[in-house]
Amino acid sequence: MARNKRPNGEGQGQRAGLKRGRPAANGDEAADQPEPSGQDVANDDPAAEIIEQQVRQQPDAVVDRRAGWAAAARRRAAHFAHYANADESGEEDNLHTGGNEARTLGPWSSARQLVEGRAAAAAAREDKIAAAAQAAAEAEAEADWRPRRDALAGPRPAQCVGKLFGMCLALLVEHIDDVETLYGLPTVIKVQLARAVADARRMTPEVLRLFTEDGPDEVVLPECSQLAPAALAEALVPCATPRLERLELGMCGRGFGDAVAAAMVTAGPLSALRCLTLGGAYRTTDADLAKLLAAAPALVELRLPQCSRLQDASAIPRLVPNLEVLDLTECRGISTQSLQQCLTSLKSLQVLELNGDTEVTDDLLTEVALACPLRRLAVANCSAVTDHGVRGIAAGAPQLTALIADDVGRITDAALVALSESCRDIQVVSLRRCTKVTAVGIAALTLSGKLRSLNVSGIGHIGSASLKALATSCRESLEELDVSWCRGASEAWLGVLADSCSSLRQLTIFGCSQVTDKLVNGHSNDGLEIIGATSQKNPPPTVARMVLQPEA
Repeated sequence: MARNKRPNGEGQGQRAGLKRGRPAANGDEAADQPEPSGQDVANDDPAAEIIEQQVRQQPDAVVDRRAGWAAAARRRAAHFAHYANADESGEEDNLHTGGNEARTLGPWSSARQLVEGRAAAAAAREDKIAAAAQAAAEAEAEADWRPRRDALAGPRPAQCVGKLFGMCLALLVEHIDDVETLYGLPTVIKVQLARAVADARRMTPEVLRLFTEDGPDEVVLPECSQLAPAALAEALVPCATPRLERLELGMCGRGFGDAVAAAMVTAGPLSALRCLTLGGAYRTTDADLAKLLAAAPALVELRLPQCSRLQDASAIPRLVPNLEVLDLTECRGISTQSLQQCLTSLKSLQVLELNGDTEVTDDLLTEVALACPLRRLAVANCSAVTDHGVRGIAAGAPQLTALIADDVGRITDAALVALSESCRDIQVVSLRRCTKVTAVGIAALTLSGKLRSLNVSGIGHIGSASLKALATSCRESLEELDVSWCRGASEAWLGVLADSCSSLRQLTIFGCSQVTDKLVNGHSNDGLEIIGATSQKNPPPTVARMVLQPEA
């Protein structure tokens, strides 16, 4: 049978209506709805908008669509290359979000509002970039720095001969397997040798006996990952005597567990133990820790980083009431209530480290600052901490000298201003990747003139104004400075800082591509070590060989 043919054009309008998102069944309603104009389509697509501009400017020219796409990609690149914290709302400086009404309006109105929001955000970003560039240019023009040393002369000559103590230590580490005993060696030297052996990963059960025999008063083992539970218990049980004052075990999760802790408590008492460190002891539970602390009532320093099985810290003040140093870095199993009961009961606590603990809040920090005489506080990677918490710390602990707040993206200049006004003796501040901090907050920190160490790496707002404040106010106190990835910090002001701060011993500049050999070799501070500098004049030897000796 012959199939009935439709007249020309019948059904095509319906298909077109489906393609445009209109109901094809009702042709009259679809015909009444206006089609989007070329101007509206251009507003939705930046590439189409650019191509339409080209057509208006040059009607007779051939339109290059690839050029339009490339121009749109360049316009959007600034947004995708911009770092934004995860906790920020994202409505500011975001080309792809509109206002709150964009979620309630219809699809067409929402699209129009999103396009308008993109344009406004792009204009605001361009104004901000232009203002920052102008400020940097003005600060750069004010810096009149000239190298006091010929940069073409190359780097300063390195010290050819090392210290005799370091050479002897390296020789002992190399032949540690042949050493029979360390009897008579002073404890200070034995501790340094143990650290060097652990760094070289040569702490075997046989070598461990050299540092635990004869009941020493200090046992420092920074790396215990190669030690099984039986070997660690065999070495530590003879050390559990009233003479033991310091026990430091790093990366001991494999070997240190309930059996080792019970064996040490049984062999005790540990009446003289004042410092205990159990790093990475992921097998240690609350019951094991309570038994160990009950045998060491004189403890004043307790460090438990990465002890993931700990859940209750409320018993710590009852067992060791005179604690002055407490490190609970990344102990994420401890609840906020338990942490609050513990910290507010330690009336002698001076050093507190809570890095990586998401349970730390502003209210908790405020209460701890009021209850404890804190002098050092570390809350790096504590995402819930804001300006309110820093203000509470500043008001409750005016004696604070060190604040470590790396990767706390919600801290702004207001918190630093409050900190500088209350804590007049602040000396160490670390604000790595706190992207909301600007030169205003850094200038406030320098007013006391006592700042010894400052870390502002990864903060894009740090520039010449911050360096000028440091060089002016902290020229006698500043010892360490980290401005890695702060490309707004000009080489001229870094040179002024290096020459002005006579106590500056370490300057870290990773990712600062604006720094050349002019600063690295031309500053006048002979005691300064610049870390992270890359030579802009000569390629590395491996690269030179690759260039000069190509493959045949």
